[in-house]
Amino acid sequence: MRRLVTPYALAFLLMILVPVTLTSQITTSPYSIFGLGILEGNSSGLSRAMGGTNIAFLSENAINYGNPASYDGLDSLLTIFEIGVFSKYAMFQTSHDNQSLLNANFRYMSMGFRIAPWLSTSFGFTPYSSVGYRINSTAFLEGTSIEYPKTYIGNGGVNRVYLGGAVSFIKNLSLGVNASYLFGDITHIEASEIYEFSLEDITYLSNFTFNYGLNYQVDVNDWKYNVGFIYSDGKKLNSRNTTTIETKYEKEVLKSRKYRYSIPRTVGAGLSVRKDFFKAGVDYEWSNWEEVDFSSTYLHTRNSNRISAGVEFPSQGLRKGSSRMILFRFGGEFRESYMVIKGVPIDYRAVSMGLGLPLKGVVSVVNATLEFGQNGTMKRDLFRENFVTLSLDLSLRDLWFRKRQYN
Repeated sequence: MRRLVTPYALAFLLMILVPVTLTSQITTSPYSIFGLGILEGNSSGLSRAMGGTNIAFLSENAINYGNPASYDGLDSLLTIFEIGVFSKYAMFQTSHDNQSLLNANFRYMSMGFRIAPWLSTSFGFTPYSSVGYRINSTAFLEGTSIEYPKTYIGNGGVNRVYLGGAVSFIKNLSLGVNASYLFGDITHIEASEIYEFSLEDITYLSNFTFNYGLNYQVDVNDWKYNVGFIYSDGKKLNSRNTTTIETKYEKEVLKSRKYRYSIPRTVGAGLSVRKDFFKAGVDYEWSNWEEVDFSSTYLHTRNSNRISAGVEFPSQGLRKGSSRMILFRFGGEFRESYMVIKGVPIDYRAVSMGLGLPLKGVVSVVNATLEFGQNGTMKRDLFRENFVTLSLDLSLRDLWFRKRQYN
């Protein structure tokens, strides 16, 4: 009994405490100064190593919250708890300068299990977007040609707590929905140490949103072909803004500004194939960001597209099919962000590779992923970001609902 209680008591404790103590600031990108910041996507540890591909995959050995219909793949006895962390080394380059930064943080946490033969569920905490930057610049003293150093700082982002379920009343067809609560704050600060002032602008954001999914499976001989669809409607976020100016002598709350923050309508489709311990898939996702207006002079939004593909296969030899089997994963992703800055679209591209490493004891599996990618461009004095990300996702698995038998 002790083996069961110890890891899952820890899991429940983390589910309660981590969302309270952590924010979604997991980026250092200067592009996070715009809009909602950098979008974090819907890929967990397993699918992250496959280029973020997940729309047509079922949640068998890992929780796939990217498509809520996937929860129908959860084993009737197996309960899965996952937590992910990462470390990212980023190199920022302009036509004039370059800089390197290293950061690490929590990424996501989720749990899933089957409630009934026709009903499965998952819930968790994930980041939706992240803001995190520090830009040193200069400005002119008003009415003069005198320059002085000025710093721009941003932090925060939008978090997401979700509760989802999948139902299946027809063989090989499952439908699912995630109900999510989005919340968080975005802080932008302008400061000067020389003139001892700072202007802090904080916007608090929140609202409920829903996203829907479908998964259908076709069996041909020993091969299983799955098609998946996802949809989420656009939503305006409730906002409350506070702007404060602080000098050496006083602190004053200024009149609140009016900001418009929204999330877009999104549709996606995926196709996957699997046999035994092999699987592969492709995704396409489209988001209608053109309908979202952030009222920014420098930022224009565009509809974004995401394309990804990934594959997973097992180690060969005596380990294949055993509890010591290692899973190898590879993938790639191309994503058009919603940002057009100075007339230049900002694109993201990455390749990834990973391992699923089985371990004895409390942790059932460690999913390790390396991503190599590029974001942005140096055109028109913008930033180009080259990065390497190491992600570690711990998966606790156990048989909660197995009936004990006595001789």
